[in-house]
Amino acid sequence: LVEVFTEFFFQPPDGQEWDSFILPAFYKKIEKDFPTRQRLSSVGIEFRVAGGGAGPEFQRFGPPTPRHRFLAEDQKTLVQIGDNLLVVNQLPPYYGWERYEPRVADCFGQYCRLWKPARVARAAVHYVDKVDLPVVEAGLDRYFNLLPVLPEFPPQGATNISLGYEVPGASEGDVLVVTMKQHPSSSPDGMTFMFQWDYVSTGGLEPETPAVREWLAKAHDYLHATFESTFTDECRELFN
Repeated sequence: LVEVFTEFFFQPPDGQEWDSFILPAFYKKIEKDFPTRQRLSSVGIEFRVAGGGAGPEFQRFGPPTPRHRFLAEDQKTLVQIGDNLLVVNQLPPYYGWERYEPRVADCFGQYCRLWKPARVARAAVHYVDKVDLPVVEAGLDRYFNLLPVLPEFPPQGATNISLGYEVPGASEGDVLVVTMKQHPSSSPDGMTFMFQWDYVSTGGLEPETPAVREWLAKAHDYLHATFESTFTDECRELFN
């Protein structure tokens, strides 16, 4: 695992602009678990799912906007908040969904109690995985069920392989986008691939913790099933 992160983009209450004064109140609620504070300035990024099989696109817009980041003691779990935005990141080591999901739900509940957004305009769960294949003499089908189909010409030895697809999710308005891309490998006999799984609620959600936890559970189960079907047993052994 390279990273797992969950994003919530909120629709603000009618007639209200983002109130930065909720920051101290929010931090007070999570300070025990996230003692380190950072202030960042970044260009706003809006994730959207492109149709026509084009895969995910990132549309950058607007001037630099402040984002505040709070880190756990080991600096492996991060909470980021900004203008109608909440992100919870987990870097390796990943201790499992059973420990990660309650932190997401708790931060979501704290954010909504303080800001009271009208709606979750969009939510997304992202997983990024790196797969190092030690030997590829037998072909990629030894490890992957998701395979590129190459023409007979040019001859074998293709590099910079990239593949992606988009399918409906577990609930109406949900979409799963999967991308697979070859990266440089540290092994002369092997290959390295990065997989990204983007599960997105395009229809939005009610800003209530039980509803969001129900959506998170469906998203995780769907991602898990897709993950399992993508890799062969031999490949899964590489994840140890």
